[in-house]
Amino acid sequence: MPEPDAPALSGLRAVHLLKDLPEPVLAEVAAACRFRLYRARQGVISRDDLDRDCYFIVSGRVRVVALSPSGREVSFRDSGAGETIGEMAAIDGAPRSATVVALQDTLLARLSPDDLRRLLQRHWVITERMLGHLASIARRLTDRVYELSTLNVQQRLCAELLRLALADAAVHDRSADNRIVLRPAPSHSELAGRISSYREQVTRELAELGRAGLVGREDGALVIEDLSRLAERIEAVRTST
Repeated sequence: MPEPDAPALSGLRAVHLLKDLPEPVLAEVAAACRFRLYRARQGVISRDDLDRDCYFIVSGRVRVVALSPSGREVSFRDSGAGETIGEMAAIDGAPRSATVVALQDTLLARLSPDDLRRLLQRHWVITERMLGHLASIARRLTDRVYELSTLNVQQRLCAELLRLALADAAVHDRSADNRIVLRPAPSHSELAGRISSYREQVTRELAELGRAGLVGREDGALVIEDLSRLAERIEAVRTST
């Protein structure tokens, strides 16, 4: 099996599950991986696929979604360099539960279920990180169920805007403590997929939030004018239920 090149190995070192592994162990993992570049908008995994491999994101970004029979997209999460996808099917052997699409050119390292199992058995630190990763996914899904059950569309939109604003502060322009500029602005269709709604409804709710002075537009960016006031819209229903 050919050895992966230096950029690929460097990318594996940055994968959260594999961080700080001894070089011989990392080299063993790299030798077991198959590396592939996926172009933007190319499908990576399809729901109900029979393959069970686990994927490490070396570079790029992907979106985990579900597609309804009518073609409506429900977005679960975006994952970037250093993250892991496809781990559930690799662990439990069940069919894929979601579809994964590359958002940009993305280099993935693909590891078979048997190789992943051996890695988890031999290295407790990796197992511990995997448990934390799965617990985080479960918590996010629990939050989504709660929001769908208790929040209206505008409140779900506010919750998602807060998540986008706080998820990666390093890439957001902060001009004041409570003001964040999201650049580029997420599309209305993307936001609708994230909150299980429709593009037209998101457009209406953003317009209302704009009239209330909570969000605005600025050179192709979405501006959250006041994070605290945006959070208050969500807390209002939480304290009344």
